[in-house]
Amino acid sequence: MICDRCGEPLSVGRWPFCRPGRGHDPFIADHLAVIQDSIPGGMTIENMASHPITFYSKSDYRREMKARGLINKVEHIGVPGSDKSPQTQRFI
Repeated sequence: MICDRCGEPLSVGRWPFCRPGRGHDPFIADHLAVIQDSIPGGMTIENMASHPITFYSKSDYRREMKARGLINKVEHIGVPGSDKSPQTQRFI
């Protein structure tokens, strides 16, 4: 398919990002991505409330965390006498 305004060939994701006179900006159309919000099968959090809660979307999870005044944080704590931990890695 050819752009009506500039005559350049269009590919998937290019329209309506054609900018006549300046050509196609490869950083706009070629690098667009859709990030999936759903969580297939769900994600069950057992320590957020007195009962386990299952979330089927990331936005529902974030909304519930905000409503409860919680933040998602991982803290690196090494085993006694060492900076190593079997659960986390320390990035400096």
